[in-house]
Amino acid sequence: MARLSFRRKAIRFYLLHMLLRHMFIPSRDFDVFCRQNQLDYNMLHYIITTRYLRGREKIPKAGNLHLAWSYAEDKHKHARFVTMLRLTPASFQKLLHCIEGHPIFQTNSHRPQAAVEIQLSVALYRMGRYGNGASVEDIARIAGISEGSVEKYTERCQIAIMSLHDQYVRALTVEEKEVEKRWIERESRCPGWRDGYLMYDGTPVDLFQRPGLNGDAYYHRKCRYGINLQVCYLFFPSFPSSK
Repeated sequence: MARLSFRRKAIRFYLLHMLLRHMFIPSRDFDVFCRQNQLDYNMLHYIITTRYLRGREKIPKAGNLHLAWSYAEDKHKHARFVTMLRLTPASFQKLLHCIEGHPIFQTNSHRPQAAVEIQLSVALYRMGRYGNGASVEDIARIAGISEGSVEKYTERCQIAIMSLHDQYVRALTVEEKEVEKRWIERESRCPGWRDGYLMYDGTPVDLFQRPGLNGDAYYHRKCRYGINLQVCYLFFPSFPSSK
């Protein structure tokens, strides 16, 4: 996206340069005018067709995200894995199993994509940070990859995870509701509570800065700006495993 923006700016500035030149330094010689137009055409064609307009230098890369796999091998170090990727190794493997077959991770290019587990680990590491720690540059250094790869990995994983929405987030059927109600009635031994089969909980999702519109409304009790996320879950896990 940044490359596209720079290309558009280069084209815009060159067209402005052509306009100002013709306005203030008009050519009175037809041959000179034709040569200048040909030069302008060649320059615009070069800007449009050249892949990289800026000089490219090789950036040293030496990430340490691979430490997560070492932590996953030892159950006594699983807490360190959670600190890095924000879920347990078992949950990571379940999520990986759910998304690894998504078409977004397939390509017809001669250069294959990175392994899905690598892309997912980068995306989860990025999602688990905010503020200065969530900068693309810092995450690229941690993962030992380019900034563009960080953005691509995150986008692909978000698309794959969101595709699971209808599979895991849906309204209960009448039969499933009745199963939950009977469980509540049996466990609580109080028939009057059978309709209270849902439990709600909330957690604030912190924002890295105060929103520009109605910012004070986002200030919560933990003295930060955030959005409250409310989740409804069941006492008895008959959904979606009931299928």
